[in-house]
Amino acid sequence: MANAACPISYETVDHNASRVTCLFTIVALAAISAMAVMWEGFGRVAWVLAAALTLDYAIRAWTRYASPMQRLARVFARMIGIPEKRSDAAPKRFAFRIGFFFALGTVALLPLAPTAAALIAVSLLFFNVLDGVFDFCLGCWMYSTFLLPRGVDS
Repeated sequence: MANAACPISYETVDHNASRVTCLFTIVALAAISAMAVMWEGFGRVAWVLAAALTLDYAIRAWTRYASPMQRLARVFARMIGIPEKRSDAAPKRFAFRIGFFFALGTVALLPLAPTAAALIAVSLLFFNVLDGVFDFCLGCWMYSTFLLPRGVDS
């Protein structure tokens, strides 16, 4: 949704750095999913990593500050020569809020039902692959299709 317009929010984000953030998130979610399936011995590490990812999503979703993963992605993108590209912040913020609840579900279920937690993490991983690899943000699409026409600000 690189070209989606959002007249409600005049804030912008670096679209390319956001895609790099997705790639970092994919790595974290793959590790969480693998450790969740092999719960014995890895449970605590998986939970801490999932909790850190949930906190990162919370910062992205509900604050105006760049999360640690976003900062790292921005620096990495510039180091490898990926140019900055501005896009509307509201659809991304909506997508981050959806991601936050997926991450929160993963954290909540890890100690109780590691396989279910892994399935939630893999679902979130899939959405990040769509955005980071194929440049299709499903949450942004949902925002532009369902919320934007109603005048809902995220």
